[in-house]
Amino acid sequence: MGAASMTGTSDIAQIMVQGGIGIAGLIIILLSTVTTTFLDAYSAGVSSASIQTRVSERKVGIAVTVIGIAGAIALPLQNITGFLFIIGSVFAPMIALLISDHYILRKDLSHLAFDRKNIAVWLIGFIAYRYFMKLDLAMGSTIPAMALTIVISLAVAIFSRRLSGEKSVA
Repeated sequence: MGAASMTGTSDIAQIMVQGGIGIAGLIIILLSTVTTTFLDAYSAGVSSASIQTRVSERKVGIAVTVIGIAGAIALPLQNITGFLFIIGSVFAPMIALLISDHYILRKDLSHLAFDRKNIAVWLIGFIAYRYFMKLDLAMGSTIPAMALTIVISLAVAIFSRRLSGEKSVA
């Protein structure tokens, strides 16, 4: 923000040029993009192998890279904000459930293929994220949706444990 104020523009390319780091900035952006993309492809391979043990991490990583390159070449990328909001809608409640289950409730659900209660809570979090987007909140949609998802997750855990006769939540 300070650089934008000093240069009078919010265009990152212009800020770098006016700051005297045009080529260095380009190299930094290029290397950070390559690093991030590598991590995305690698993560896809590792995640796939975690879900399905017969899958090769390397082959999935290469396939994701090829699909990504083909998509970047073939698809119009002028406005990808809708796609980015969908990603936020999916992952914000998912991470909120992870925080709730692992750090607050200390649940180990690794023996389950999936948990119906968490799928329902995630869906509520997804819908909440999309709703909060319409409200145009100053803090955005992510934090309110995550907070709501965690609260609902804790409420479901308390309710479930009371039904089953357990005494404590955490």
